[in-house]
Amino acid sequence: MHIEIHPMLVHLPIAMVFTVLLLDWGRWIFGRDRLLEADFWGGTTPLLILALIGGGAAVITGLQAEEGIPVETPIIHELVEAHELSAFIVTGTLALLTFWRIALRGAFPRKLSFVYLFLLIAVAAVISYGAYFGGLMVYSHGVGVDRPL
Repeated sequence: MHIEIHPMLVHLPIAMVFTVLLLDWGRWIFGRDRLLEADFWGGTTPLLILALIGGGAAVITGLQAEEGIPVETPIIHELVEAHELSAFIVTGTLALLTFWRIALRGAFPRKLSFVYLFLLIAVAAVISYGAYFGGLMVYSHGVGVDRPL
């Protein structure tokens, strides 16, 4: 019996990305000094680290799951490629944002904060795009679904 790990892992980075987005945008919009001055463990940096680890694990298990797709029609191939590309973009950008925050010792970026927040919005948009195509593969085309003979 083969247990598919990828579908279980993909939700962690999605949840963490949107949580960090909401919290960091709230910090920026409301200008709460207490929130802006949060130390490493009191800010969103640990959530970014979890998102990056979860994203990396989802990419690895997704590449493994791709090997198990028995028949790849042109539409499924296109969906897999779009899903995969979005995962690589998300994980790479998450790595950039995470290491930026680690370099700042967890502090919210005061310089170039708009660039940081724009990249965070881009990550949320691209992760949503990738999730959409993952859902299309499974729910519309049955990729990864065992079918009775």
